[in-house]
Amino acid sequence: MLKDSSDLPRRSLSVGTQTATSGSSWMIVMAASISTLTACAAESKGAPAPAPLSTLSERETSEPAQDVFADLKACDLLEPASGEQGFAPAAPETLESDNGCGSSKPRYGTVAFYLVPNAGIAELKSDTGEKNQITIAGRKAVELPGSAGKGACLIGISVTEKARATVNLGLSNSGTTEQACTDAKSIAEQIAPKLPRGN
Repeated sequence: MLKDSSDLPRRSLSVGTQTATSGSSWMIVMAASISTLTACAAESKGAPAPAPLSTLSERETSEPAQDVFADLKACDLLEPASGEQGFAPAAPETLESDNGCGSSKPRYGTVAFYLVPNAGIAELKSDTGEKNQITIAGRKAVELPGSAGKGACLIGISVTEKARATVNLGLSNSGTTEQACTDAKSIAEQIAPKLPRGN
């Protein structure tokens, strides 16, 4: 027996609603899947991935620069050279760097030797403005006559562009600047071969 025709549109509408609802769900699932696939594809094609929190280069730059002089001690290098010329036993000092050494000789004057790991000979300045390019034991060096006044001379020996060794000699009141430079070079020539070779 035929049912009331008024039921047909409602049934049809009800079925249509279910179909529409099912279709919407299917479209949402498909959109989500496509979005996920697109993201994966972009990543596999070389899209930038999040950077790691710490990279090797960052760790390297955060480490302090290596001291080219390593375990060398200024006094161990100065003592043999100054001792031969009658200077008193050398003692540590820290005027130019933390790795320095000084000694004195009665009625003659004083000598100081420094290992400077963070500044090259280009940074050396003289009070007189005079700076002579010289060679010490085959190494680039500079001579600063009168660096601390009359009767004084400083020799800077290049180890690397940013590291140096210095011999600073000051004579007593009767000494001349020329003599100070001659004696400073003599000590520097003995020490220079023991210095490390920079890159």
